Amino acid sequence: MYVCVCRAVTDVRVNAVIDAGAQTVDAVTAACGAGSDCGACREKIGEMVAERALVPAAALVRERAA
Repeated sequence: MYVCVCRAVTDVRVNAVIDAGAQTVDAVTAACGAGSDCGACREKIGEMVAERALVPAAALVRERAA
């Protein structure tokens, strides 16, 4: 699913950036460009950052292995 249509950034890419250490919307934007144009996706990116922060590290390891 596209999170940022302006920059064609998918949820997979945003989650990868978050997993790599981005902890804020601005950090995600700096890493992949999502949210840097019209800004309509910034709220969704924020939700994704918050959701991902709640996922235990062990679940992320299992998720990547799947």
